[in-house]
Amino acid sequence: MKNSVKTGTFPKLKSGAFATEKPWDKSLTEFVQALESVKSIVNLPKHAKLLEEGQLPEGIFVLLHGSVKLFVSLKCGKSLILRLVQSGEVLGLSATMSSTPAEYTAETLSPTQFLYVPRKDFLTLLEQHPAICISVVEVLSHQLREAVNMIHYSSGSQPAVEKLADLLEMWVAECGEATERGTELKLPLTQEEIGQMIGVSRETVSRLLADFEEQGILELEGSHVLVLKGHHPKEMIMAKARKCDKDIHAETLSPALGGGNDSSSEEQADRDVEAPPPQRELTH
Repeated sequence: MKNSVKTGTFPKLKSGAFATEKPWDKSLTEFVQALESVKSIVNLPKHAKLLEEGQLPEGIFVLLHGSVKLFVSLKCGKSLILRLVQSGEVLGLSATMSSTPAEYTAETLSPTQFLYVPRKDFLTLLEQHPAICISVVEVLSHQLREAVNMIHYSSGSQPAVEKLADLLEMWVAECGEATERGTELKLPLTQEEIGQMIGVSRETVSRLLADFEEQGILELEGSHVLVLKGHHPKEMIMAKARKCDKDIHAETLSPALGGGNDSSSEEQADRDVEAPPPQRELTH
């Protein structure tokens, strides 16, 4: 972990300190409160790496403010972005518990603040207070569910427009700001990185965003997006579905409207099939 600035002991958290709408908030708050004697705050600048794939973690981190991208390196030299994490996420827990190298790299996307516990202090705390392990298991269970969901998302066969719409909807819910005209959002990733995340090229992401704008769903200016009032990104999926239905309907009508070459060919083919010879009557 580089460029860290410790700013003293983190104050005792009250119940519901991570009150969003996550069902595991209570477990997370209990987990953080159990770290009271060994935790401190760490501030990291943008583009700092707190975990590096293949290296033992220095400790565990609970994200307080900011955002972090998690990614792995591919053999082709490119990176695969797994997901973005916001306030309340615990990083480095699995690798710290198993004393194994980190499964991914975690890099800050903005100036970010963490609750930090050194690896040695955390393991010692677990030995001295085994009851904390219950909260640890609950947090790890949540992370396992998130990992499974990410696998389904990355390997799913849904079109790129659906993946992009889902991504925009999630970001709008997590960090969008309501205005008179709609909801403003600064894209946390570049179009290249969004493409890595949903498995398409940067050009495809650019074209899809232009389609969203053409449909009057959003306005795009650089990395800033305004989802217009009364609209939501998933409307693009419905628009694409309607266009697909129209195309299929047009293809269905075209033989009847265009002279019926296909049907006549099929009828001729039926006539060309040789009929079986008539059976002879047996004479006695």
